[in-house]
Amino acid sequence: MEHPDMNIEKRLFIENATLLFIASRNREGAMDVSPRGGQPCVLRVTEQGTLLLPDYSGNRRLDTIGNLLSNPRVALIVLNRGSNRYLRVTASVEVSFLAEDLACFPADENPPISVLILTPETVEFVDTAAFARADFWLDPDRRKPPLDLGAVVSADKRAQAAAGFGPVLKNAEEERLLANAGVRNVYGTPSEGVQKKVCDITGPGGLDFIDKANFIVVAHEGENGEIAIGLTAEAPLSVIPFDNRHAYRLRLPPEVTTGDEGECALLTVTPGRNELLRINGRFEEETRAVKIVPREVFFHCSAAFSRSRVWQRDRRSYWSGKRRFICVERRRESHDVASFVLRPRDNAPIGPVEPGQYVAVSLPDGTGAMRQRSYSVSRRPDGQSLRITVRRIGAGGISDLLHEKVEPGTDLLVGIPAGRFVLSSPPGRPIVLVSAGVGITPLLPMLEHLAREDDGREVWFIHAARDGAHHLFAEEAQSIVRRANNDRIHLVSCYSRPQEGDECDLVGRIDAAALVGLVPVRDVDFYICGPQAFMTSLSDGLVALGAAPDSIRFEAFAAAEGGLLDLSGTQTLSDSKVTFAKSGKTAIWTPREGSLLDLALQNGVDIPYSCRVGDCQSCVQRIVSGIADYPAGEVPLLAYDQVLLCQAVPHGDVVLEC
Repeated sequence: MEHPDMNIEKRLFIENATLLFIASRNREGAMDVSPRGGQPCVLRVTEQGTLLLPDYSGNRRLDTIGNLLSNPRVALIVLNRGSNRYLRVTASVEVSFLAEDLACFPADENPPISVLILTPETVEFVDTAAFARADFWLDPDRRKPPLDLGAVVSADKRAQAAAGFGPVLKNAEEERLLANAGVRNVYGTPSEGVQKKVCDITGPGGLDFIDKANFIVVAHEGENGEIAIGLTAEAPLSVIPFDNRHAYRLRLPPEVTTGDEGECALLTVTPGRNELLRINGRFEEETRAVKIVPREVFFHCSAAFSRSRVWQRDRRSYWSGKRRFICVERRRESHDVASFVLRPRDNAPIGPVEPGQYVAVSLPDGTGAMRQRSYSVSRRPDGQSLRITVRRIGAGGISDLLHEKVEPGTDLLVGIPAGRFVLSSPPGRPIVLVSAGVGITPLLPMLEHLAREDDGREVWFIHAARDGAHHLFAEEAQSIVRRANNDRIHLVSCYSRPQEGDECDLVGRIDAAALVGLVPVRDVDFYICGPQAFMTSLSDGLVALGAAPDSIRFEAFAAAEGGLLDLSGTQTLSDSKVTFAKSGKTAIWTPREGSLLDLALQNGVDIPYSCRVGDCQSCVQRIVSGIADYPAGEVPLLAYDQVLLCQAVPHGDVVLEC
């Protein structure tokens, strides 16, 4: 039965959230607070009102998981982009490793390791001035570049050691609980760096970070001994020197109340920056402030904020990288064209796919090497499956693999829906969809979408083929129009070499002159897809006959020419050494080199690529060490150790696996 506090408004708030903070404490009462980020939402709400929170591979400290094994109570703050209120939830938690719970989330390149199942006890909205005061919901173009945390932490550890302070190791009792529960067998043992990154005094890098962090999440013991959690942006933490160490003074807003003293944990955040510093210790209340004596101070992994995308354009992603799908149906469309219906192996939703978008499909060739190519989604998705349609090229590429190897039951890896060849015309403006051959595939979902509209616009769906045997989806297009019962949709067929018995509207090759006799060229938007020569000549001809250049959109899957990412107007970038590990090459990157893909190609490194605008993700590679940034665009949603080369630049020296 759903919790009585979980009404529709609160459920929708949770389902729209991509970021939360969760507070827990261990058997001895020591407090912890951690961020969690997720796409397309950070929590899933079941029909019964329980909340599912996936836990991903990170730095393996497992503070929250370790606490929950001995104390299943938590408190959460759930955020919604742009909102000046948050949802505070208290709940009891069960940690699940069951396959059916993991299957609620995508089986992609960053799958969850466990799922926290939360049963809410209280669910309440809290208004706060903290978001506005800290300018938390800043514009994406004010996003800050990533910190080189490895360098900052190393410098801090050297300074701490010079001052006579060593690392604070993780609580031995918690480690025993994790081992006895089998959690360590699943997550693995943390590296030496993770084990020793915590200290009880802040280093110079941490102090500099604290000085700029004006948004703070504070978890503490409540007046009745419960876990309480709140937000403040009254001011950054101020340092109180004592005994050759540091304590901190934290100002609190009226809505955050504490007892006289007790355990606490803080997260210090700089809006626009994904990195954050965590402080665990004890507090003593002063007048509208608390004095915090730290026992543990360390930088938190930035993956949660990266995954939440709170300081980027609000475009939700239903998976990251490649996701495992299974072929559930195969259908021959012509002698060299076949359609494949693909369904996720997991039970998570596919999410929306805009008409005209494509997905990158990967599968291994005979040597075991993964081959990839992008294919349009060729019908309006039903929420459970995608259809792609592939013409066999016959050159030993991935189209041959698909035709030869993929049958119902075959697994494939599928990238997120991408592409900018989508319907973008204003309501009511007439549209002409023109395709040749297998170029019909992105236009079919557009036709389906337009057929469902009721805005009175005229639509022409024009397809060019060799003859009737090569006319793809003729019956499907007719069925779409019949179901719509819309006399403003016009189907036009053009056969260049019709066979005996073929019926078509035009004979010959479709060109701009032929379209002038069918449509008002100056007053429509064109969407064109087919061979490159077909699209180029048709576009040029239409412009010559009066069509506005910006009224013509076209799609192509060939690797884009050019490159050299435009870095004008971005923050100062410094020269960096880039090592391509497998290729055995090293190069110096400067802003003149453009993107990391540009640098790789200039130095003869073999990198697969296609669109060069960040959509197809063909050029995703593993980053072995160092960090990269995306100064000219959005940060893509990828697995933790991956980089999108065509949009990335190095932020210091980096090593790439390729």
